Amino acid sequence: MLAKGVCKVIAFFLILVTILVLLVLYFKKTKSNFPDNFTMQHSPLKIGHRGASGYCPENTMASYYKAIELGADFLEVDIHLSKDGILVVHHDSTLDRTTNGKGNLRDYTVAELKELDAGSWFHARFKDERVPLLSEILENFRSEVGILIEIKHPSLYPGIEKKLAEELSKREDYTSDKKRILVHSFDMESMKRFHQLMPDIPVGVLIKRRISDQKLKEIAEFASFLNPKQTILSTKLQMRIQEQGMKVFTWTVNNKKQIHMLKKMKLDGIISDFPDYFID
Repeated sequence: MLAKGVCKVIAFFLILVTILVLLVLYFKKTKSNFPDNFTMQHSPLKIGHRGASGYCPENTMASYYKAIELGADFLEVDIHLSKDGILVVHHDSTLDRTTNGKGNLRDYTVAELKELDAGSWFHARFKDERVPLLSEILENFRSEVGILIEIKHPSLYPGIEKKLAEELSKREDYTSDKKRILVHSFDMESMKRFHQLMPDIPVGVLIKRRISDQKLKEIAEFASFLNPKQTILSTKLQMRIQEQGMKVFTWTVNNKKQIHMLKKMKLDGIISDFPDYFID
């Protein structure tokens, strides 16, 4: 009887030690390269989708100023490369939808892009808005808010990751707490390349379809966050992502009640066209 009792105590002790070891490994794994003030925040980051694109023409200076006015923590910025190799802020790979230009953005030089009207399609009062450069966004806003940069269609722009790394490297304070930079893309290989170039900048992957545990593990090898579309987000998926040590964002949420519900899930970031829809 005594021997059985001793065995039970030892077994219990071994189980306890195993649990403690697993907890230590888990917390070690979930330690990311996000700035401390972001890691410790409890409310989701308010991320202005292409600025405040519910109120202003997307990816314009007016839209970004409005997002800051409405309390955004981060500005979401889409980038492409111009014909002369400059990082340009625009969503589509073509110009037709949101400017008076025609055809592929990559066929235009920056000087030509700057001649285009990027605001009248939204409302006549924005007729003076132009296609901004990433350098202009960083120069004007990086001291006030974080910048979430999405590399659009990287396969169209070989070397765009290196161009982005060079642009960010011009600014010595790009990793400081108050001037945060995050980078993400739908293209996992692009994020691997950028992570190798700038391992101190947190990178993430956007997804809009179901994802396997194996793929999550693969992404977690280099990414600090995953950004699933709101239509596929669930508590189960959130837990699966967090189990791999990544933070969880979602896009694009334009309903006040849904934002409130997602805040209760304690997500790390919510992307919205309406930064003022976040209810405290």
